[in-house]
Amino acid sequence: MLRTVYLKSLRDRWLGASIGVASLFAIAWMGMWAYAGMGDEATDFIASMPEAYLSLLGITPDGGVAGLMLSNMFNFLGPFVIAGIGVSIAAAAIAGEEANGTMNVLGAMPRSRSRLLGSKTLALATVLVGAGALGSLSYVAAASLAGTPLGSLDLAAATVHMLAVCLVFAAVALALGAWTGNRGLASGAAVALIVVSFLMSGLLPLFEGLEDWAKASPWYWISGPQPMVNGVDWPAVAVLLLVTLALGTLAWWGLNRRDLGSGAVRTPLVERLKGDPRIGRAVSLLAGRGSTRGIAAKALSDLRPVLLIAAGFLAFQATVLGPMFSAISGDIGGVVDAMPEAILAMVGFADFSTPEGWYYGEVMSIVGPVAVAVVAINAGAALAREERSRTASVLLTLPVSRTAVALRMSVAIVAGSLIVGVALVAGIAAGNAIAGLGMDVGHIAAAALLLAGLGTLLGAVAFVAGGLTGRHDVAVGAGTGVAILGWGINSFVPVNPDLADWARVSPFYYYSTPNPLVDGMTWWHLGLLVGVGALLVAVGVVAYRARDLRG
Repeated sequence: MLRTVYLKSLRDRWLGASIGVASLFAIAWMGMWAYAGMGDEATDFIASMPEAYLSLLGITPDGGVAGLMLSNMFNFLGPFVIAGIGVSIAAAAIAGEEANGTMNVLGAMPRSRSRLLGSKTLALATVLVGAGALGSLSYVAAASLAGTPLGSLDLAAATVHMLAVCLVFAAVALALGAWTGNRGLASGAAVALIVVSFLMSGLLPLFEGLEDWAKASPWYWISGPQPMVNGVDWPAVAVLLLVTLALGTLAWWGLNRRDLGSGAVRTPLVERLKGDPRIGRAVSLLAGRGSTRGIAAKALSDLRPVLLIAAGFLAFQATVLGPMFSAISGDIGGVVDAMPEAILAMVGFADFSTPEGWYYGEVMSIVGPVAVAVVAINAGAALAREERSRTASVLLTLPVSRTAVALRMSVAIVAGSLIVGVALVAGIAAGNAIAGLGMDVGHIAAAALLLAGLGTLLGAVAFVAGGLTGRHDVAVGAGTGVAILGWGINSFVPVNPDLADWARVSPFYYYSTPNPLVDGMTWWHLGLLVGVGALLVAVGVVAYRARDLRG
């Protein structure tokens, strides 16, 4: 399996992609099962939806519960998962090898840089396209198991559009990684592009005169042409593939124009601050030297790129949404009032006619959990990453126990989650103040604490998986899988009143129910999230201490 770079890349990445596909199948099946359990009531509701709303979903009135669920899978969750897999692989293709110190091994092989990039790119395309195709096939299986007919829905066309867009996002990460050798920059910028593109395609059509600008967003072309109804828009797909090819060419140029690194890293921010004569002494006292405090500081410093991007974007978006609500609140209120309550409940909409519902739907239901999950899961997987990078032995030469090393590494999970929570408070509070929305500041703080609690639990899942196996991909896959499944259970199972109580198995239930922006803090929910997270960290520490380390 190690005879070629292509096969090695497939071996290293198939597990994470498989976890993503399995998670998508589970959510699709649970959602269809929940909707189908409502019988003709659900079908009648869908058939009676306004034509404009059905067009937005990309389905027809006879699409039934399968159409409603698959619109969520193809237009929202599926692209996030498949694009995330692609970005992760692309960012590590070149820059990851440099950061791990393995580029010199690959460089010693009798093949050119262009051939190396070609093998890595082919593996990336194989995993991404394979995951997307298998995910779509799993939706067919989910519909069959749930007993919901697919009717005339064109899943193949929807898959083509989704994969074309996901390839663009992955190519951005590949080009940035090849040009800079910085994996954090490549993955962070690509993820930021995904989120911005998603928001542009959803928000710009709300403003008169800006509808056409949404077409500049790659995400628009996933659902904008309505491929499940109209088939493949081949000119649009061709343009997306040409953009991907151009970015691939840019990656080739960047790789061949610079000297490659091999394990060399830039001086961490903490060390640069220590060298500043004005604040160096204070920073040294806070960071520690060769101690457990230093280990915790290192873990948080390693998290810095993704933390700055996630927290910064969350704060910016939350700030902007306040004035935006003031500008369009009159129109949104009319649309919400015109829709039956049963439809709103079935599709999981918040009450967008109120500031609390607007922020819940636009920030807390999607963007906030994504931001904290990315940060916390990265922090939780750091222990396994040290083994993958063969630097665990360096940490363990410090005069501290293996238990202390693991515990100090886990501090970054809590610290990173809290920083994302602070960004949420700052953003919503700023938007609230600018727009004069009159939201309760205490309730905003409660929402931020619950978000940090959710992040702590998700990061702890990654931590315990890494502690048990020592494998970074397993740690990230476990945390991501729990996040995706938890979100899906909490979003789709409650639409059927007979199944609503099963949402309590999801950590997202304790984060978002009831809406903390309306009802404030539910303290035992926060205690449960943090308590389960602490228990998982304890199990991970014991497992890490008891086993032989990798590398």
